[in-house]
Amino acid sequence: VVVLDTGLVASTAADGSFEFKGMPPGEYGLQASGAGFATHAVDSLVVSEGNTSEVVFRLEPIPLREVVVTSSVSVLREEPVSTVALDRQQITELPHFGDDFFRAIAVLPGTSGGDISAQFSVRGGLANETMVRMDGMELFEPYHLKDFQGVFSIFDPEMIGSVDLVPGGFSAEYGDRMAGVLDMTSRRPSQVHGSIGISFTNAWANTGGTFADGKGRWLGSVRRGYLDIILNMVSDDDDDDQPPDPRYWDTFAMVGYDPSARHSLSLQVLASDDDLFFEEDEPDEYVDVNTGYGNQYLWLRHQAVVGGSSFANSSVYGGRVSVNRDFIGYDLFDPDEYINLYDDRDVDLYGIRSDWEHELSRRQYLRWGFELRSYDARYDYEMDSVIEDPIDDPRFEPGTRRSSFHDNYTGEWYSAYLSDRIRLGSRITAELGVRYDNLTLTEEDYFSPRFNLLFNVGSTGVLRFGWGQFYQSQRPYELEVQFDETEYYPAQRAEHFTVGYETDLGRKYTLKADAYLRDVDDPIVRWETLFDPFHPAPELATDLVRLAPISATAHGIEVYLARRGGGKFDWWLSYVYSSIEDELDEGVGTPRFVDQPHAFTASASWRPGPKWTLTGVWVYHTGWPTTSVWAGYVERPDGSWELTYDVGPFYQERLDDYMRLDVRASRTSRVGRKGSLTLFIDVQNITNRENLRGFAIADPEWTQDPGGNWYITFPEEYWLPIIPSFGVSWQF
Repeated sequence: VVVLDTGLVASTAADGSFEFKGMPPGEYGLQASGAGFATHAVDSLVVSEGNTSEVVFRLEPIPLREVVVTSSVSVLREEPVSTVALDRQQITELPHFGDDFFRAIAVLPGTSGGDISAQFSVRGGLANETMVRMDGMELFEPYHLKDFQGVFSIFDPEMIGSVDLVPGGFSAEYGDRMAGVLDMTSRRPSQVHGSIGISFTNAWANTGGTFADGKGRWLGSVRRGYLDIILNMVSDDDDDDQPPDPRYWDTFAMVGYDPSARHSLSLQVLASDDDLFFEEDEPDEYVDVNTGYGNQYLWLRHQAVVGGSSFANSSVYGGRVSVNRDFIGYDLFDPDEYINLYDDRDVDLYGIRSDWEHELSRRQYLRWGFELRSYDARYDYEMDSVIEDPIDDPRFEPGTRRSSFHDNYTGEWYSAYLSDRIRLGSRITAELGVRYDNLTLTEEDYFSPRFNLLFNVGSTGVLRFGWGQFYQSQRPYELEVQFDETEYYPAQRAEHFTVGYETDLGRKYTLKADAYLRDVDDPIVRWETLFDPFHPAPELATDLVRLAPISATAHGIEVYLARRGGGKFDWWLSYVYSSIEDELDEGVGTPRFVDQPHAFTASASWRPGPKWTLTGVWVYHTGWPTTSVWAGYVERPDGSWELTYDVGPFYQERLDDYMRLDVRASRTSRVGRKGSLTLFIDVQNITNRENLRGFAIADPEWTQDPGGNWYITFPEEYWLPIIPSFGVSWQF
């Protein structure tokens, strides 16, 4: 539902209701459209101060052959696969530091993430096990400030129309990732609009609109982060060291044109760039860091209604992901300790993808498609370092490390899928699918059967079952040359079992419950910094370990209760019981570092008046796993003393439980006939709770107990303290 000439858009809830809150008094035009239905418009709706105005749309279904490509084919619309969906209003209202909606996603049921990184885990999977797509284009490592595991994503939330998170058991059209899918759709402008704004971390400008009597449309956005300016402002003028100088920007542009009601074309560009400069000149050491990262994507998409019963969505694309890192460091008092790191790599990719839907009858339709992708990855890597090696344990990498790798890899990925969705009677919808993938780099091919079943329980309940096999390859750009990994591993294989139930309880209440089991055979070898997972250069860390699981298992139960569209007050609650373990030794389960057996989330939005919105999100979960460690001095045979460490089994202890409360308040005022001004304040961890993140193992301290005995402890490290941010945006 669109409020004409304002840019306001809402999606209907499960019961068909919709609501716009905080609209200034005036006369408005509204337009409603749905996939497979004729558009319905209301020319004049009067909104008065303090009152609620109601409008009812009755959409008439139209024959499939007349559906224009701007609305996807509406056949068997109930998806057998369970998803978590966010519309623009929900994305905007959730607290998200840095105006980055990826941080809002990390509080949804089945996801987890830390305070520093915008990357998130889906049901215990690693970050690279979740596929990220925008308008059908898969995006690789779409984050800013990757030296810190990706502090922000590269997406302007103003460009996003909707987000669907599929946390497992996804259909055959998705391949080569095995945990989840984040599928984003860009906005579709209905009239000319623009926006400029500034927040605590970045400034932006965007625009959109239509031309050629509505046949053409455009979107454009550019953002520039200015953490470099803030860090320079707050730095100590008396300090000779220069603060870190991170600079980053991103841009998105789309131009589309519909030559007829049956065809639509669009050309889209997404690009980002990062640079980080840091120099530290202390009396005892010197460090110089210079890094850069880039993402560029270009894709041309064609959508068409073919005949009277088929819909096609095809695209041709190209992209580049690049990395450049330079680290220099040495100890002025000990010339035998030094760091020299040079890392220059990039990958070019090109491909074509085509997805088809064909209606066989009103009860059955087929989906099929294929994708051909070519990679060209280049590696130029040199590392020579001698660092302090305090942990004398064969499980840790030695302090002297040298690596050199220079090579190019090319490879192709060919894939195809077919699925058949059929309605069996009035209550059951089944989807049987299979996909085929071929990887030339490792000379592998495999089939992935998948099955999903939906059963309508009464008039409001839906029961879902899912099973499938999912493969994930190690792509050419994912070779861990920094850890002396020079050969690609075979694709990992995961088997998913899912069951879920959701129902409309009436009076705006919905209930959703899911259970899942994911078994992974032969997980890929991975490297972790055991005590600090956010080291900017893991290959230089003293706590670097190599983990080679035999298998991995994730299972859990998720319960979600929500009340939406209830006027001034909306809320939702979720509880998740889950487990993710790697089998590092035969028969011994080791919790993964993101394992959190119990997780509670509560969110509430209050709109006290037409201009104000206040939203809070409370997050609690069991503390993440850690590893026990003891340190003490041992006398050598020559009478000297040596600091030694005794490290226990990996990840068998837990940090303290984690809890955080975030709030976001916004105020929107009408400016002129069409414009509006929005001010927001966002406070992360408003209670300033100290959430334990780990321990500084490399910096032990002497501590004295009340009895006068001395012992060694490790300084505690915490997640982020209270962080207020703010912003202002002018929409016109």
